[in-house]
Amino acid sequence: MKKFLKYTRRFFIVSLCLIIVLLVTTSIVYRVKLHKIMNTLEPCRCLVSAGEYELNVARIGNRDGKHKIVCCSGLNDGTMNISWRNMTKYIEKDNELLFIDRAGYGLSEDTKEDRTVDQIVEDYRTVLKNLGEEGPYILMGHSIGGMYTSYWQSKYPEEVEGLIIMDGTLCNLVDEEEKTAAVKQWRFLSIAEKVGLEPLVMKKLYYKNLLDNVSDREADFHLYLFSKTTGSHATISEVNLVYDNAQAVWNSLKPNDVPKIFIDASYQVANNSDFEKDYWIPYAEKMGNCDIVPLYGSHSIYFEKSKECGNIVKNFIAELD
Repeated sequence: MKKFLKYTRRFFIVSLCLIIVLLVTTSIVYRVKLHKIMNTLEPCRCLVSAGEYELNVARIGNRDGKHKIVCCSGLNDGTMNISWRNMTKYIEKDNELLFIDRAGYGLSEDTKEDRTVDQIVEDYRTVLKNLGEEGPYILMGHSIGGMYTSYWQSKYPEEVEGLIIMDGTLCNLVDEEEKTAAVKQWRFLSIAEKVGLEPLVMKKLYYKNLLDNVSDREADFHLYLFSKTTGSHATISEVNLVYDNAQAVWNSLKPNDVPKIFIDASYQVANNSDFEKDYWIPYAEKMGNCDIVPLYGSHSIYFEKSKECGNIVKNFIAELD
């Protein structure tokens, strides 16, 4: 029996050492590749001060266009200036788009400041001011970016000529249970990022279908910038504050005349009358002048149905002229 325990203990120690060596190796390989990708993208980096840190801005489209469109990504999306382009190409000829990566996202700098919705919106506004830009802007947000832009247009309606929300987070739908689930998920992803396994996790679980139609080079950009974003202090703070931010947005909303559309990809409004009555109608009433446009598909609707989504956005902008 003692002999068996001795060999079992030895096997356990050897196995543990091998696992540690493997994880250290994957972490090193991941960081070397991430470093190479960051160097490749360095010429595309345009950092603008948001105060104590700098955010990356990608300017796309016609600088002399009719409208300036500020693009606000969903949670953890550090590659929106790549992944949105199949959709935004339908509006780039006549408008300028400013893709601003939040702190900790993509090519932006990280910060340990709390990511309250007020701070996030002030970051956007400070960057635009330091770029010499003046409103009013069209705000376009996806997922949680739609929640942030809802807050922006409610607090500073004079700065906004239109609001486009692509399958946005309904702030009156976020609860403590959803926050707990999000925190658990991000803890797992953050650990995976630290040991260099997150690109593999994202490829197998989350980006499986989205990467089918892009080159290997673009796929690496998506996977590694997404992974880098997951591990940032700022993103973890956003996740931890998702419930508090949702409550702050909900309490700030007051109806105004800013034209708004909400592109719904979730099927919930069409197939669930209780959802419409309990969540969508109260949300739309608090927003004011907000129309829902159904375009059913995955949450990344701008990617899956880029042409249809682009045309909805294009038609909305045309109505503002």
